[in-house]
Amino acid sequence: MTNNFQIKGTKIIAPSGDELYIKGVNVNGPGWVFPRDTLQDVELIIDTWKFNTIRLCTAMGWEFAKHNNTDLDGIINAFTGRKVPVMIEVHDYTGSYPQEEGYRRGDDVYVYPQSVLKEWWIDIAERFKDNPYVWFNIMNEPGPDDSKESAESWYNIHNELIDAIRKTGAENIIVLDEHGWGQGSGYRKGKNGYASAIIRMGPKLNEKYDNLLYSLHVYDSWYDGQKDFEKYFSDAKDLGLCVFLGEFGVVKGNISQHNAIRAMYNASIPYDIGRMYWAWDDRGLPLTDSESGCGWDIDKKDGTIPANLTWVGKLVWLDNRCELNAPVPDYDLPLLPNGDFSDEMTGWQNWGRSKTKDGKKLGRQGNVLKVGFGGAGGTGRLIELKPNQKYMLTAWGKNSAEANTASTIGIKFSSTENPDHMHQEALSFTENEWTQKSLTFTTPNKITTAPSVFIWKIDANTIFYISDIELTEA
Repeated sequence: MTNNFQIKGTKIIAPSGDELYIKGVNVNGPGWVFPRDTLQDVELIIDTWKFNTIRLCTAMGWEFAKHNNTDLDGIINAFTGRKVPVMIEVHDYTGSYPQEEGYRRGDDVYVYPQSVLKEWWIDIAERFKDNPYVWFNIMNEPGPDDSKESAESWYNIHNELIDAIRKTGAENIIVLDEHGWGQGSGYRKGKNGYASAIIRMGPKLNEKYDNLLYSLHVYDSWYDGQKDFEKYFSDAKDLGLCVFLGEFGVVKGNISQHNAIRAMYNASIPYDIGRMYWAWDDRGLPLTDSESGCGWDIDKKDGTIPANLTWVGKLVWLDNRCELNAPVPDYDLPLLPNGDFSDEMTGWQNWGRSKTKDGKKLGRQGNVLKVGFGGAGGTGRLIELKPNQKYMLTAWGKNSAEANTASTIGIKFSSTENPDHMHQEALSFTENEWTQKSLTFTTPNKITTAPSVFIWKIDANTIFYISDIELTEA
């Protein structure tokens, strides 16, 4: 194939001879869960938002979504005809690896065996090997952890599939996602462990094949991760690995992800690492403050900056225009969003038996959280804590009857001093009358996992009510 994209060391060289610095976005493709038609948004994506690369999300066995965005050739042609590269990716194996035998995961999801995935990629390679703007992203976020076994599976499966693609004559760029759900466990243990399959196994693949591009995804595992990003990027550069950030995003109200994305930008901008937002059409990780939250729902479409961008949406907008510098602007969020449950359980993860109620009949103003009868249950949410900072946690709570085992509201995190141990600071409630309690604690020099607030009830014979949780710097 002539006029191909080329991976040269740590750089992507376009057919024009210029370096491509990825500023991209994930969009809906065939079989993908979101039904919005991608073809209607092509001009908005390229001309208005200025995205220069697309990651096209597809799935083989998500039968419930088989009618979504079925025109693969039409989508490919619409973007590549504008000289915008499209990475076709397969989402079926997220957090796992393809097996020798297929299996059903629910009534409407079938996970195909590795042999079918291999044939699928051979077909894609045959169809698009003459279009250098089509890239092959073999599988989304493979592998459940950062073990040696996962890294070896990552190498062996990618090796077999790359070999099959190359035997078709396709020289297109092939994209390999990091293992451990794409995040490489935040690279906490560096290059000497197996946190990163890319760092550990990528050089061996580079010895066998050309045009390999490696993709890291950025979410909660990269909390307080600027130095870890810098180590990752530096190690990749030393090994001659071309890496970019294939997914990053912020769940609404998730402060730890705000922290991780700020660290990502501050590290990736100086290293010239490309990046792609998740996603164009996902209200859960919004680019805008509109009702949908999606990138297509901006309030200005004339190329001037919209007024309804989220914090991260504004960073993406400016970044696409090369108007973003490190350090990036900070965000303005409370230490504990929705601690009064005024927005019901937005931002809180329901671990069972939890829901909000109007507090008037319970003697409180506004909403309260109820953790109901019948066994253990509770909720939690990720937050951000600064190192070497004193905090105060305050909350109101009561049980429906005096609890035999205390119900708790607390903070947990781990530190470099003891990374495998979750440190906890907790308020304990056995009372059956509204009681306000407080505690203070000081964070360590380095927090290694995203801290969280948790609420937990054990006594099966009581209901636990919670109101007005506040976290402040003391």
